Amino acid sequence: MNSDTRPILVVPFILAMILGGGCIYGSPGSGSPQPAGAEHQPTLTGYSALNPVSVFITYPDFDGGVDAGTVTVTIAVRNFSVVDRIGDQNKPGEGHIVYFRDITPPTIPGLPVATQPGTFQITTLTSCTWYNVSPDTHTFAVELVNNDNTPLMPPVIDAVDVTAVKYGES
Repeated sequence: MNSDTRPILVVPFILAMILGGGCIYGSPGSGSPQPAGAEHQPTLTGYSALNPVSVFITYPDFDGGVDAGTVTVTIAVRNFSVVDRIGDQNKPGEGHIVYFRDITPPTIPGLPVATQPGTFQITTLTSCTWYNVSPDTHTFAVELVNNDNTPLMPPVIDAVDVTAVKYGES
């Protein structure tokens, strides 16, 4: 073999090894690797690389002002089926919504996200009304959860801080 052709043959071989030759991965805890291209079932219930699950508070605006008294929080949910199966067995990609007021949403895997009475509301609705909101700075948060009220993994949360003012005061 001519020494001038060796580099030309080595480069395609290296590229073939890098781009696909011998690529394997294993599912967590499976104990055996799966060949590249095999169907992989992700263990994360709150995330898909191509279509991430998300929730966004659309009202009130972050650092915005609201009238004290009654405050309605509205949200938009993407890539997640909000279903009325609260308390049922978990099913990937579905669950419901928990709204929080003035508390950090819990995110401990496997534990229900319920907090102190009056600080959360469990629902399937994309809006939630809070009553008797005092004039002050408040944090409103929302978390998408599994049917059994446990957080998605990774957690899917949004929050806004707002200032509630008594009507007629500035």
